[in-house]
Amino acid sequence: MALRSIASRMALWVLVGSAVVLAATGALLLGLTRAQILEHTHREAASLAANAGGQIQARIDRVAVSARMLAAIIGSRQDDAEPLLRDTLAADLDMDGLAAAFRPSADPAAPPPYSPFVRRLDHGSLAARDLSRDANPYWNSNWFLGGLGCSNGCWQRPFFSQSRHRQLINYSVAIRRGGHPVGVINADVTLDWLHRILGSLAKPAGAYAFVLDSDGNFLAHDNPAMVGQRGMPALLGVLASDRAESTRLPKAQNPRVNGPVWVYSAPIEGTRWRFGLVIPEQHIYAGVRHIFLLSLALGLLALLGVALITLLTIRRTMAPLKVLVDRAERVARGELDFELPPALRPDEVGRLTQSFDQMRRELALHLEDLARVAREKQRLASELEIAHQIQLGLLPSEHYLDAVCAQFELHAALRPARAVGGDLYSYFMLDPQRFFVMVGDVSDKGIPAALFMAQTITLAKVLAPRAQTPRSLLQLLNLELCRGNDSCMFATLLCGLLDTGSGSLLLASAGHEPPILCGRGAPQLLEFPTGAVLGLYEDSDYHEHRLRLHQGETLLMYTDGITEASNREQRMYGIERTVESLAMVPPAAPTADYIERLLGDVDHFVADAAQTDDITVLALTWHGATPPVARISIGAQLVDVFGALDRCENLLEDAEVPASLRSDMRLVLEELMVNTVEYGYPDGRPGQIRLLLQPQPEAVVVELIDDGIAFDPLQSAAPDLTGDLADREQLGGLGIHLARTMASEMRYTRDADGNHLLLRFAYPNLDESSS
Repeated sequence: MALRSIASRMALWVLVGSAVVLAATGALLLGLTRAQILEHTHREAASLAANAGGQIQARIDRVAVSARMLAAIIGSRQDDAEPLLRDTLAADLDMDGLAAAFRPSADPAAPPPYSPFVRRLDHGSLAARDLSRDANPYWNSNWFLGGLGCSNGCWQRPFFSQSRHRQLINYSVAIRRGGHPVGVINADVTLDWLHRILGSLAKPAGAYAFVLDSDGNFLAHDNPAMVGQRGMPALLGVLASDRAESTRLPKAQNPRVNGPVWVYSAPIEGTRWRFGLVIPEQHIYAGVRHIFLLSLALGLLALLGVALITLLTIRRTMAPLKVLVDRAERVARGELDFELPPALRPDEVGRLTQSFDQMRRELALHLEDLARVAREKQRLASELEIAHQIQLGLLPSEHYLDAVCAQFELHAALRPARAVGGDLYSYFMLDPQRFFVMVGDVSDKGIPAALFMAQTITLAKVLAPRAQTPRSLLQLLNLELCRGNDSCMFATLLCGLLDTGSGSLLLASAGHEPPILCGRGAPQLLEFPTGAVLGLYEDSDYHEHRLRLHQGETLLMYTDGITEASNREQRMYGIERTVESLAMVPPAAPTADYIERLLGDVDHFVADAAQTDDITVLALTWHGATPPVARISIGAQLVDVFGALDRCENLLEDAEVPASLRSDMRLVLEELMVNTVEYGYPDGRPGQIRLLLQPQPEAVVVELIDDGIAFDPLQSAAPDLTGDLADREQLGGLGIHLARTMASEMRYTRDADGNHLLLRFAYPNLDESSS
């Protein structure tokens, strides 16, 4: 109950907040202090390691220098070997023994040379013996054989001397004469002095030192039980560097130490030994932890005092607020017709009282405004719903089946991301033989995109009869959309023109997603050159792509709402998943299955993520059988034209085309092909002319393709028939006039393959042909 008052809560929050600040400040201070202490420890330990390494190096350098001097002197004074060994051993107390061993003669009968060995006895006197008289020949020993290769001296492996009951290590130097080793000076060094050096170091509390040999074994250790043991792998890895190192290990090898430790090491020059100093981490931070805990306890006591003072002060100050609390509860019950007592002082409570009374008066006015805004929002929602219905009314039905010959079928689906959107699709019959279909996407979303979408659909339907081809439609549509487009909105659009008799499809794209062809093997992404988006650049041009749909094939057209659909991890659906999803649809599946499968996979991928873009999918399936097409290719020469015409007439006769129609077609094709050779390839330029014949049930379709210069016969003026009909000075001459007169339909396009002239010759009426 006590925490229900503001004073209690504020006092508690002051206490908690101050404690958090204290803890954060203390933690930061502790971290900085720990870092400084650790850095100071690093410097002191590194200096201690370097100093210890220097002491050890100085001792072993004396042994190495004495041994090398003996090797140099005895090489020329072999007979004085023993006195030299005695004098050197007496002068250097670090050495326990010295030997001058010489290589025996190659003559087996010759006695081995005198090889003196002088060692120090326990009471300090020196004793000598001849190594050549030992039971085991020294020249077969490892220390002798290894020493012969030590021209500049080397330290050998430590060993335990059974006779002297102590651990020793040898320093060997080859005695050379005439450039060849003739013997070895071998110095035995006891390691007692090494232990004395470790014990004399001024190490921090809890720290210990050690020396490792070249094999990773402890030569000396503050814990005698560790001498002779091999260092653990983690320690050996730290000490593998040739430089002074410091690192932290989670556990020490010494059983006397627990917890993490810091290891400081330094190489001992002239040997492959390494000095190491280990300091337990708990000893490094022991002092700072004690000070930190004491400071924390004092700080908490101070915070409790501050919290108590804060509680008393706030309760006294906030006593007048009880009246405001009572009035606020009356406001919550909807009572606004009361008066507040006048403010006694112009402090915060007084100003709060005045503000509360003003709020009471304005609240009534605000409630009236809220009711008005709610009515306005309801009206806007109703208008948006009407706009949604109007936009859907601009789109044709989601299903279309060719009612004349059932050659093709279309299914479409549109999902706006908002009440109204910018995606569009449309289709319509341009004439009884040609079917226009389009899918587009307008930039931006909402009402501006919906208006631009409505303008695009309306203009497309109006301009299509004039354009006749997808390329021309995009050019005309782009010019219209560029006019007055101050907002710089644009649209992508994919147009297709289907020949309902043959299944031939002509596509053109204004920056839209490439369509996907399904039904024969794996789905195929139809990537072809695309032009600029509509509405921005008036001089944009667009390329056309031709393909022929086979029976059962489906062309899928879609917007980027499919490929850019994103899940909660912001990963997009992508074109790869789109193709994989369509590949799961059986080849003989209905047209609607492609859309249902794709939208279902997108919904599963997106899961509960919000839809961010409009989605439109349109599937066009060709159900008709593809009429056989005869193909004839010739060179651009007059001598080849007539042979091609003969082949064409034979093919038409085999297809049982009436003789009168064959005669008309030969006449038209002869004129057109001769014109093409003469005017399409100036100066005898080489080229190729292709002729495609496709007999259909009601007509014969002929497509004339050449790679000559561009020429649109539909734009050619009609010839003057009152003059000489044989006059070919006018480009095209009589051939174009005959084609226009005798062909039922004539269309021209140009693409990357060259000029395309499509001619359709309808079969004559049976009654007319019989008469």
